[in-house]
Amino acid sequence: MNVFIPIGPFAIPLNALLVLIAVCLALWITARAARRAGVKAEASVWLILLVGLVAARLGFVVRYADAYLAQPMSLLDIRDGGWSAWWGLAAIWGATLLIGYRRPAIARPLVKGMSALSLGVLLVVTLAALPTSANRPLPALPVTALDGEAASLPSFAGKPTVINLWASWCGPCRREMPMFQQAQEQHPEMHFVFLNQGEDAATVEHFLQRDGLELNNVLLDRGTEMGHLLGQRGLPVTLFFNAEGLMEDVRLGELSRGSLAQRLDALAVDD
Repeated sequence: MNVFIPIGPFAIPLNALLVLIAVCLALWITARAARRAGVKAEASVWLILLVGLVAARLGFVVRYADAYLAQPMSLLDIRDGGWSAWWGLAAIWGATLLIGYRRPAIARPLVKGMSALSLGVLLVVTLAALPTSANRPLPALPVTALDGEAASLPSFAGKPTVINLWASWCGPCRREMPMFQQAQEQHPEMHFVFLNQGEDAATVEHFLQRDGLELNNVLLDRGTEMGHLLGQRGLPVTLFFNAEGLMEDVRLGELSRGSLAQRLDALAVDD
């Protein structure tokens, strides 16, 4: 399920917001229970959360190790959204039980707080797994090919489709392009569409030639209609549609090889 909460010119994923709320609730419940028991548990809570965070990241990196080994520094960039909820929860409860065993006085407050956190994380996992049949279809926007011919985004339905919104002046967009070029070569069963936002054909062609990029389906959205439709001003944005032409996922910001591989796997499973 793709739900974003607008905050000024930006948007935050509902799932991320729910996890943040669950963390705050866990901190509050633990502190409240600890005060009633006459003990202090704040340091232990932060330690457990740190262990869970590291484990959630490590679990995702291990699953997509090949992608991260290709760019080792990308595993440190947590902005790519690569997390494993199950690894995180396992580590949280392992650390909770260990600390509770060594410090029985704070065991009950920790269990209460981590239970609230776990329920929040499970809610996020459940929301992410909800059917997406109601998601928006490939939009019929006025886009053109580089030769000036009109193009149709709905015509890509029939195969899973990845649409990348980009511009040549956007640094993160440029960094993604070699990765997307490799992905389109490795996944001929999917469409990859590179929908330029606001630039003319000459600018786009110059960029592609300068960087030696060979991309399929490079289209122009001169009026940035797709960005307006999504309510997004920033770039890059990547949209993932299933074979029926319905949106399954959206990524605001730069993708890593690992986070792209995760989303392509999800599209393949759905197909």
